[in-house]
Amino acid sequence: MLHISCNSTQKKVELVYDAQAGVGEGALWDDQNNRLLWIDITGKILYLYYPESAQMHSYPMPQEIGTVVPLDSSTLVLALAKGIFTFNIDTKVLRAQVLPDIDTNAVRFNDGKCAPDGTLWVGTMDFEVTNPIAALYKIGPGYSFSKQLDSVTVSNGIIWSVDGTKMYYIDSPTYTVAEFDYDVKTGTIANKKTIITTPTEWGTPDGATIDEEGMLWIAHWGKGRVSRWNPNKGILLDTIIVPAPHVTSLAFGGVHKDILYITTARNWMQEGDVEKYPKAGGLFAVKPGVKGISSYSFQP
Repeated sequence: MLHISCNSTQKKVELVYDAQAGVGEGALWDDQNNRLLWIDITGKILYLYYPESAQMHSYPMPQEIGTVVPLDSSTLVLALAKGIFTFNIDTKVLRAQVLPDIDTNAVRFNDGKCAPDGTLWVGTMDFEVTNPIAALYKIGPGYSFSKQLDSVTVSNGIIWSVDGTKMYYIDSPTYTVAEFDYDVKTGTIANKKTIITTPTEWGTPDGATIDEEGMLWIAHWGKGRVSRWNPNKGILLDTIIVPAPHVTSLAFGGVHKDILYITTARNWMQEGDVEKYPKAGGLFAVKPGVKGISSYSFQP
């Protein structure tokens, strides 16, 4: 049952960059360097956006990209299709750190984020988007690699509560948000429970982020919107319509973390949608009236 306590007024969503991305994804604000990290998965492009100068830097990659997180000012950690890599934006050197024994003919790495303890959590996804053959992994100090969950179909929407004691997680085809207790000292999850079931008519839940009030934001693939939820009560609080049908990820950014950046996809649009949504695949932004919190960097 959907619980609604929604005082939604349509906020102005503006185009930041007309990337025409096949699948824009992975939005993450890098606090230390005042920049937005994001990717085009199928286009195999890493993007760095610097709002103060309005500069967008792009870096082609040899594989599809699922995740980008900061390591330091010049080095990023990437989950490419077949493994975990580091990339130096100055030297353009891409170095493999983890090449796990996974069936890369059936799955690839997808969404991920860093936990409060500096570990990187990243999942895989089934190419067919129907089979529970994917998993969620943790990359720790020394690039240690361990499986944390199995029987996943499309790993998405990883984010932590403001106090770091809860991890929220989306396996997209289930249309649900799962909550885990998170032990920051041991970096382990426990006590899984479903806290939100999203309406199927809103499209598939994809990426997620958290605001300073502890409310959960979700991007919806297929129906052009983002939603805000109270994860403690399972109540819908707000929705914002985005001028692109496939909304993929979102992240609070800017100096005051009061801008919600939203990525979108151009691939797999229905007939007529290209004309209706000419900027689909672009990077968008909106001021939702609430601020985000700082993201976490990887601690190798």
